Amino acid sequence: MKEFFTKHSLKLLALLCGCLIWFAVVSREETRTEIELPVKIINLQENMALIDPPPQTLTVQLEGKAINLINLKINHSASLEIDLKGMPLGKSRIVSDQIRFISPGMPDIKMQRVKQTNQLNVELDSRIELKVPVLSKLDVQAAAGFTLLGAPEIKPDSVLISGARSAIAKIKYIPTKEMSIANLKWSNSLPIELDLSSLSSIVDIEDTSLFVQIQIEPLARKIFSGIPVRLIGIYDKNFYSLSPSKANVEISGGRELLSKINEHDINLYIEFSRFSIENTDELKPTINIAYPVANWQIIPDKFHLIENE
Repeated sequence: MKEFFTKHSLKLLALLCGCLIWFAVVSREETRTEIELPVKIINLQENMALIDPPPQTLTVQLEGKAINLINLKINHSASLEIDLKGMPLGKSRIVSDQIRFISPGMPDIKMQRVKQTNQLNVELDSRIELKVPVLSKLDVQAAAGFTLLGAPEIKPDSVLISGARSAIAKIKYIPTKEMSIANLKWSNSLPIELDLSSLSSIVDIEDTSLFVQIQIEPLARKIFSGIPVRLIGIYDKNFYSLSPSKANVEISGGRELLSKINEHDINLYIEFSRFSIENTDELKPTINIAYPVANWQIIPDKFHLIENE
């Protein structure tokens, strides 16, 4: 191999020089090529918005020196601008004069035409702003021996979006990304992300910095004795009553939270009409507790309707 290069070195050098000269000559020649370029919208009025997103790219035919066209393709240094200045509400056709070829530093490259099989149209609507709620897709679990104090709170609980009226009006909420948080033993404020996969690219969102606030306490239990069970609704109080008339309530919840609860924060009642509706003479009472507890048990669990003599 070494002997081959030694014998033919002059020939190889001449071939290399010929290739360089050929490339230098060819690269200076004017030529045409097709290239796919990114699209940018400009001069859209502030009180207007696109109903549908524009094409991300368009294929155009360019003319210029071969070396410059090669450089443009390698460096991705060109783009297209669609000028919407003075465009009215509704659907409009984009004409060639509104499409500008942008190629910084290469003024000799010219755009010959846009290769578009269908008409290029845009549709504009009035721009509005709307505050929409955030829908939690979080699964939060406390560790064994601990409990959540109420549902985790997302802060802020809504976000401001803007865009075309017809598009924005269809958005009822924006969900968070699905996230599982388990084995928590203390209160936390954690960053969360929104799931924007269903949100159109033409909808603008002001801020996506959200947190979930989680309150955790050690789990405790407390029994409240002698809580009255009320019979409510329309009935003759002289003829009907409940037996027994009081109950014990065992509540599970955060240790500090339980210390704040007293008997007056627990409300037990049975709607009189339920006995006839459910065709029975014994029912479980409804319970309302003024604080967000983890669980409860009513003892006894059922109460009889009795007729007084």
